[in-house]
Amino acid sequence: MNFLSNAHTHTTYCDGKSTVAEQLATAQALGFVSLGFSSHAMQGFDWKYCMSVEGQQAYLTELRALQNRQAVAGLAPKIYIGIEQDALVPEEQKARNHANFDYIIGSTHYFPEPLQGVWVAVDGDPELLRRCVTERFGGDALSMAEAYYRLHAQAIRQDAPDIIGHFDLVRKYAAVIGLDTGCTAYHETALTALESAYAGCRLLEVNTGGIARGYEQTPFPAGFLLDAWRELGGEVTLTSDCHDARYMDCAFEATATMLKARGFRRLLRLGTGGVLWDEVPL
Repeated sequence: MNFLSNAHTHTTYCDGKSTVAEQLATAQALGFVSLGFSSHAMQGFDWKYCMSVEGQQAYLTELRALQNRQAVAGLAPKIYIGIEQDALVPEEQKARNHANFDYIIGSTHYFPEPLQGVWVAVDGDPELLRRCVTERFGGDALSMAEAYYRLHAQAIRQDAPDIIGHFDLVRKYAAVIGLDTGCTAYHETALTALESAYAGCRLLEVNTGGIARGYEQTPFPAGFLLDAWRELGGEVTLTSDCHDARYMDCAFEATATMLKARGFRRLLRLGTGGVLWDEVPL
């Protein structure tokens, strides 16, 4: 598999279960040619989930040293230092992130206002999310999804990240909140947001993290969104959103096969030479 690379890798610096050393050792054992770390950028309100100020500096320091050691020794995988940046990260911090990191994954997890003092994430506490749908959206899960997609697309356009993160993450708890992801209205909402996001970033991750953690059978995003992205001319990269080193390459081969069947002829992986991305034929 010549696409063995992963740009979406978490560690114990944020909510990951594996250390930098454990993730690196697994990537080496699997024969990865490149590996990008992407811990959650500090956002100032949910410290159990993101890096602290001191943690983010330590993350940069450790990974710069590792990056240099791998490069000087000519060892694989080539190391990249990325960050997963939420839509609600303060603007001044976003500017610093663009300056300090090799690449940025633009993701949306939270709604802009807390619910009774608690920040609501679409992939967080499902009962809290259900309360949010009831109290803030009048019980209408589709309205909640529309709000999520508006925020996500707007952030991608404004922030221009290098990768669009798990585009339809809102589907994670669809069964819990009564969101019909097969209905026409949902499809239209998601497709409109995808077309809008394309103006800010042309690279979409195909994320197998939900498969690794046992709550999805297919990657993010759904097939109809992948088909639309291909028609737009967008590029894709295959990631595992790896929080646990045991699942570094979760469903990679099957997902690459699926992408080829859907008409994609290549994907991008973190580069092994002097450019950020290599093109890999499928």
